[in-house]
Amino acid sequence: MRTRTAFLCSLLKCILLSSKYLTHALPHVNECNYCHQCHSETANTIAASGSRRRTAQLSNFIDTKAVSDGEDVLPIHLRASSYRADFNDKVPKFSLPNCTECYGCNTQLSDMKDTSTFFDRTFTNEKGATSGWLFLAATNKSQGGVAVVKVYCMPLPKRPNARIPMCAPDTIVKNMRLLLGIQKIAEECGFTDIIPRIWVDIVDAIVPNVGYHVRWHGLWMEVAEGVSLENFLHKGSPTRFPASVILDLLHNKLNKTQVVRGAIFDLLTSQCDRHAQNIFVNEAGQLKLIDNEAALQNSWKNCGFDSILVPTTQKHNIVRFSNQFILKLVTAADAPHGNADPQILLDYRCYLPDGKEEIGTDFPPQIQQCLTRISSMSVQEVKEHYGFVEDLVAKNLKTRASDMVSHGFEYAYKYGEPKNADPKRYRVAPKCCQVNLDGQGRYRCGHAWEPKFELPIGDPVTGREWIKLRPDTGTYQGGTF
Repeated sequence: MRTRTAFLCSLLKCILLSSKYLTHALPHVNECNYCHQCHSETANTIAASGSRRRTAQLSNFIDTKAVSDGEDVLPIHLRASSYRADFNDKVPKFSLPNCTECYGCNTQLSDMKDTSTFFDRTFTNEKGATSGWLFLAATNKSQGGVAVVKVYCMPLPKRPNARIPMCAPDTIVKNMRLLLGIQKIAEECGFTDIIPRIWVDIVDAIVPNVGYHVRWHGLWMEVAEGVSLENFLHKGSPTRFPASVILDLLHNKLNKTQVVRGAIFDLLTSQCDRHAQNIFVNEAGQLKLIDNEAALQNSWKNCGFDSILVPTTQKHNIVRFSNQFILKLVTAADAPHGNADPQILLDYRCYLPDGKEEIGTDFPPQIQQCLTRISSMSVQEVKEHYGFVEDLVAKNLKTRASDMVSHGFEYAYKYGEPKNADPKRYRVAPKCCQVNLDGQGRYRCGHAWEPKFELPIGDPVTGREWIKLRPDTGTYQGGTF
């Protein structure tokens, strides 16, 4: 018995010594150039790695107090230095050893899924045009325990043989402050069910399958359920959805009140990139509007607003008349007449109560109160309240809210500011609220519908005077209704 006890004690001692050796040998991620497996920094790993003993050592590698000139008055997530890969490094990363395994990460990143499943079909997720890297990350700040995180200024090419994306930390901070301001608008005005929640937080993790150490702030977002409207309507494997499934969701399941409020949100915040890839729909017909940073002329200075949800805009009219006709590549005679893209059903006018044709100033109560509050504020008060960087952004929000609450929704998209250039200000096309499939398999409007094939004068791409050699097919001055 004594021999067995001695053996077990010896074995336990061996295990403890081995564990102590392994954990002490495990470097912190700050001590590595690349690390291919980084353990999250839990209480156990910190204790096992002897953090008290090593705190002084780790301070030799990273400066947690480093700020740029004049930045010390800003919260850390609003400092440009928080988006520079190596700003806080005391020792250049490339001079450190590469590690097979390390500890100290605050989350585990995984690649965005290439596919999504929707109604038992597989869809390839769009990559988008962002210069940032997109990952899935574990977090306790999201209901599902997972969020999408966008990391900017990654000094790595996104694809083989591609260039390293440009890094402009000041622009990133401006965009972050815009998005945080829009998040606040969504909360105050009652749009949180259609706008995924976003926040800014540190990302201290390694790039999967690469080992590069991300150690700066990123944009975190709730995962939008479902697939993009673009995917739902046009793609899918093994085959795209039959018309019956598409029309059932859009006619019978689509959340109509979200369509109306989506149009209000896009106009209020002057969204300029609301196309079918930036609208997600789930199997219950609920919508999420994603990628909301092309707003309020924060970056796209020549765009007043452009959304498939809002009449008079180019994207809204492309759905109704085709891209070729809107871009003046074909004449009205050669344009496809009679077609009704199912996206046409995302027309807020189809879902107004009591058969109304206009919203006017009859907004939902929370939106009404919000618009009234914003319109009563000065530009400086709007800027400070929502944390915007530029006066122009604050001015655009105040002006739009004032137009909407004083003159009504329809006035605001026809005549309000900010507005599009005249060649991109289209007359209001009639609504189509029912779509059927004809005998030849084409989508057609299910009731009398006669949109007029006419275009504003001028270049639909640049918004300037028409200077091409072929004739301008425009017939009226844009912005006249």
